[in-house]
Amino acid sequence: MHGRKFVSLYIASILKESDFRILANLSGLDDLKNIPPDANPALCIIGSGAAPLSEVCATLRTQFPASHLVLIDAEGFEETRSLAKSLGLDGCLSLDLAPQLLLAGLRLVIAGTQCFPKTDKATRRNGALRGARASERQNATLTPREKAVLSLIGEGMANKVIARELSISESTVKAHLNAVLRKTGTTNRTQAARWAFENSVIV
Repeated sequence: MHGRKFVSLYIASILKESDFRILANLSGLDDLKNIPPDANPALCIIGSGAAPLSEVCATLRTQFPASHLVLIDAEGFEETRSLAKSLGLDGCLSLDLAPQLLLAGLRLVIAGTQCFPKTDKATRRNGALRGARASERQNATLTPREKAVLSLIGEGMANKVIARELSISESTVKAHLNAVLRKTGTTNRTQAARWAFENSVIV
């Protein structure tokens, strides 16, 4: 599984746990033909890995003129935020935001508010420190069960779904996740899944 697919699954899992209704999950512009012609989505969410981004945005603007467009950034937030503004999008949200904050940002955009939250110097510095710690722990040794939990997190599954899938309690899933975060030097499930992809722990 590559990073772009993970972003798509992760966002879909967050939306399914909310009051949002997913009309379609597209992997490229060719998939637009699968959307009913009378569809009028309130929001189009675009992953920062979409290419070419300008063409994707222009096509969505043409096909869904009443829709709000939001870019979800999984990498260099400051640079992507500037790009999203230059393309005339309605918002740019970082994948590192907690799920409830991500949903709040999406709701603001639907309500007509442009949403381009800035990351201050302290946040960027702390992010760099977290990245350094994660780098130091690239050789972290995970147990088979921790790897199994991490793999399912990478598929965008919620803790209760993982518990059912592995026939363990939700509290045990949380305990395994906390161990993964500690060992990998990451601070949330998104970062942990990304660490796993980057270090070939899961594919």
